[in-house]
Amino acid sequence: MNWQWLVSIGLWLYAAALIALTLRILMKRRPVGVSLAWLLFLYIIPVGGIFAYLLLGERYLGHLRAKRADELFSYYSHWLEHILLEQQNLSPARPVLRPVMELTRGSLGMPIIVGSRWSLHCEASDVFERLIKDIDQAQHSIFMEFYIVEAEGALLPVLTALQHASRRGVDVYMMLDSVGSNRFLHSKHAKQLIAARVQLVDALHANLLRMAFRRQDIRQHRKLVSIDNSIAYTGSMNLADPSYFKTQSGVGPWVDMMVRLEGDIAKVIQGTLIFDWEMETGKRLEKHLQAPEFKAVKDDNLMQLLPSGPALDDEVLLQVLLTGIHNARESVMITTPYFVPDEALLQALKSAAKRGLDVTIIVPAKNDSRLADYAGRSFYLELLQAGVRLLLFKDGLLHTKTVIVDRHLVLIGSVNLDMRSIWLNFEATLIVDDEDFSAEVLSQIEQYRERSDHLTIGQWQKRPRYQRLLENLIQLASPLL
Repeated sequence: MNWQWLVSIGLWLYAAALIALTLRILMKRRPVGVSLAWLLFLYIIPVGGIFAYLLLGERYLGHLRAKRADELFSYYSHWLEHILLEQQNLSPARPVLRPVMELTRGSLGMPIIVGSRWSLHCEASDVFERLIKDIDQAQHSIFMEFYIVEAEGALLPVLTALQHASRRGVDVYMMLDSVGSNRFLHSKHAKQLIAARVQLVDALHANLLRMAFRRQDIRQHRKLVSIDNSIAYTGSMNLADPSYFKTQSGVGPWVDMMVRLEGDIAKVIQGTLIFDWEMETGKRLEKHLQAPEFKAVKDDNLMQLLPSGPALDDEVLLQVLLTGIHNARESVMITTPYFVPDEALLQALKSAAKRGLDVTIIVPAKNDSRLADYAGRSFYLELLQAGVRLLLFKDGLLHTKTVIVDRHLVLIGSVNLDMRSIWLNFEATLIVDDEDFSAEVLSQIEQYRERSDHLTIGQWQKRPRYQRLLENLIQLASPLL
């Protein structure tokens, strides 16, 4: 009798939890695919689905970080407002650029910066060599924010340069993701940096005991560097030598693209890095914050930083992507290592192809994430049928993340075209309006095309049935990947 009573109570509690979470999911008004995926998990995985939602179902940053972010956003909004007042008449003239840049400005207050110098770097050795020179010449501050740091090969001299800079009096701040850089954060190299007075922080510290208080899979995925408010780097590359990084994964070397920047855009990037540092640590660093001077060092380019993540506007990144695609008139070119679009992004790409635009997506032929790979493949057939060109890069893991619209508007940064990057992680995207810049990026992407196989409908339909079943099964969870 007692057992029957306990079972009855348990069933009632389970039913109550299901109803409560169902109502909560419906009231959240998230993308339909995300809501349906969570409802599916709740009802087909008894008990486990409930625990999964409680731990991973909502984008909860944690009370302390959320409170700091709110306070800091108010402070930085005033800083950004000052910049916007100085450039209130500045607006891109090209039709494809205006809505994208003005959307970012209207949603986040991010300024459009005119006249920055830039150089594109597609070899890790070039990035490290240039970075070491900039670190050696630093006088006041160095900020770094990365998802992964692996202390091997060509990266070791970079770490040594950071130690030397700190010892000569430069303030060095290094924020690394707790999960992505876990091995490095517990290595002798991290201890050497700390001994040299480098301020090293593991961002979004992962701890199983804190799972009830903060979602643990929210990650700091940005790749940003700022030096003396005058030089900055951004792009897709982690601080890792591809000759050593994940060589056992069987996907080949990682292929990335980074941008080195000079001018006022570096001040905006440093402001973003300071915001992240203060949100994570609670320590204020106003002394390193400078407003742009609006002295163009090059006359004919516009740049804008688009930071995204849980502390900011939830939908701005997806809105920017959709706005760019919907306003395209000639072409959309995408490179991404992980392609798991939501329904809105998928339909935008198919619609663009059906309108007669040249829509091309380049992804790696081999991927280090099996789940993301299978989920992405489940969309290939309908994309091909809509007229989208799919190219499979065969010379390594193509990790470059770019979106190029009409061969002119360039979005480049840390964002993968999957729901984790778009909705969950802290990311950074550089929006660029510059003919020379887009031409150089396209030249590099043309090299990717030459090293890729063109996937056809006939080839894709020949894959085994079990593979199709697996892809479609994993697709059910794609809104959560």
